[in-house]
Amino acid sequence: MKHILYSIATLIVATLFISCDPIQDDKSMGEVVTSVDQINATVTAVVHDGKNTNKVKVNCTSPVSCQWTDGVNILTSTEGELTLVVEGAQTITLKAMAADGTIFEKAFNYTVEDMYYEVDPEYGYFFGTGTKTWTWAATGCFGNGGGSDTGPAWWVLNPEDIEEQCAGKNLPLDGKGATMKFVLSGKKMTKTTMTGVEYAGSMEFNMTTGSDWSKGTVTFTNTNILCGYDFNDANFAAWSTYNIIELTDDRMVLAAQEHSPNTNYWYWVFVPQE
Repeated sequence: MKHILYSIATLIVATLFISCDPIQDDKSMGEVVTSVDQINATVTAVVHDGKNTNKVKVNCTSPVSCQWTDGVNILTSTEGELTLVVEGAQTITLKAMAADGTIFEKAFNYTVEDMYYEVDPEYGYFFGTGTKTWTWAATGCFGNGGGSDTGPAWWVLNPEDIEEQCAGKNLPLDGKGATMKFVLSGKKMTKTTMTGVEYAGSMEFNMTTGSDWSKGTVTFTNTNILCGYDFNDANFAAWSTYNIIELTDDRMVLAAQEHSPNTNYWYWVFVPQE
């Protein structure tokens, strides 16, 4: 009976690991790896003009099934390449499953010195070199306008005005001092109110949905931007997807259309926290 239960448990662990992202099984599973120290794996820089570029070659010669990630991309193979999306210090993680179903993790530190290989620049704008915190612009940071505007145009608030609006509507206190922390690994975002209450979740951006007015969209799951509520909706409904009107290293402007039957837009202006 003990052997049967052990086999079932091993099968469940292996199934859970494989179901997330299938791992590559390129090698014979003869020897059973029992320690992370037994895993022979390397991360090698692709060098250009003497500098480590944002591309690395990964390789594992141990009898394990492999899944590599930099927190954004996933490679399910014992060997291959990863293109890293931001400059600076990065962590590349190998998840390795042994023949008995045991899962090991091995981390490799790597520093990108040259963004030689092209990636979406929005990664750097949103996340900096891995972590970046955004907050309200000093003036004209929130308000409404028309569908052709590029920022608050009609009813325009400063950070000092927002606390009163949120309190009066029984919404999170997203006023002056509230922040949004973007973390590249896992594409996470945590909103922190001016009183320290946190709302943690994740984000995805899509720059293929752009137009003359909007550069693309950004969508949040289990969290929201500061004051991401429709003040003209009876229930102050929240959005999850926003148009990206402007996004640079030092400025982010988002917009969302009011919920039906209204048709105007709300705008948010953020800057990196100093």
